[in-house]
Amino acid sequence: MQNYKNLPLYSVNVKIFLQLGLIGRSTRTKQILLAFVPVATYLGQIINLYKTWGGDIGETGMNFYMLAHKTHCLVRFLMVVRNNERFVRFLQCIDRCIYCTLSFTLKQLNSDAEVVFMLQDVTTHTQKLTRIGFYTITIGALCSYIYPFSFEERKFILDIHYIFFDAKQTPYYEFLFLLQALVLVPAFVFVYLPYTNILLTSLKFGEVILIDLRTKLRNISRQNEATQLREFKECLLYHEKIISFRNDLEYLVSIDGFFHVALFGLMLCMLLFFLSLVHDLRLILSALAFISFNFYVIGITHYYANNFSNESLKVAYAAYDTPWYEGNMELRKCVQIMIARSHKPLEIKSGGLYLMTLENFQAILRISYSYFSMLQGFSQQ
Repeated sequence: MQNYKNLPLYSVNVKIFLQLGLIGRSTRTKQILLAFVPVATYLGQIINLYKTWGGDIGETGMNFYMLAHKTHCLVRFLMVVRNNERFVRFLQCIDRCIYCTLSFTLKQLNSDAEVVFMLQDVTTHTQKLTRIGFYTITIGALCSYIYPFSFEERKFILDIHYIFFDAKQTPYYEFLFLLQALVLVPAFVFVYLPYTNILLTSLKFGEVILIDLRTKLRNISRQNEATQLREFKECLLYHEKIISFRNDLEYLVSIDGFFHVALFGLMLCMLLFFLSLVHDLRLILSALAFISFNFYVIGITHYYANNFSNESLKVAYAAYDTPWYEGNMELRKCVQIMIARSHKPLEIKSGGLYLMTLENFQAILRISYSYFSMLQGFSQQ
């Protein structure tokens, strides 16, 4: 069953993963071929960083940043390939269960207009988010193609060095540059961005289904005890599905999120330090573009995760506002179960340790700036 690939909610992002063979039915050969150039370039970056270590500190800082960013890209690629089946099951769950249940409920006469609007808006919003992301990263890719030609000497998109031959000599330079331009950059675009969009879309969708749950709780019938109990048990089951949705999502993004958070602080620190040392306008613009991109990605991810968590806490208030005092003991026990569940927010953790909240995002920025100040102090001694 592959109906999940046509979900408007995820736009073209799932289709890209399917076409690349990262999820769904794919061959190991296809995945190895896709990873070959990024891995070979990654090894070249490591050797180049080792060879240039101790040279120009600004250039070393930029090379270190690019290596850290490439590390995160490879981790993201490996996590998608490793969790292939889990990704498919997660998307099928949305297709068959949660998404279908929500769509059916919103057709009923007692649906909240706010939820109906949000369901329509989340699809439009995520599609717009996908388009903006692709337009932005396409401009960035074009700039990465132009950037090496702004120097008099030969330069790669990502600086590399190999032991057995000089990568900047003909014909190695031309061949390796074409590989970076035609394979490496597109591979980065079509792995990094769809993953980010799928994560953001899932978090936004999670927020909507929590609002839908609160709407169902508000609309529980007051006619008789049997109807109240049946409707509340349906809400209890719905809440259980949402908790399962959160657990599956956290499992898929946990390790990637850990590397993203850990490397973001390091990368931001290195880029700020790099900016304080260089005076070349081309390098300054490149560093500012990288800072803006990383700040946007991790900032909006924490923002959506924070909204999802805050929305989950409101379920307890909605459950308490139901006419439980008119019901029997079984209904009151169900209300207690839901309130007890809802007191623990549905938070997304990076690596199972670090909460993705706006407070922690601000903490990352403060720590990064502290390390930047420390590095700047060392460089001036």
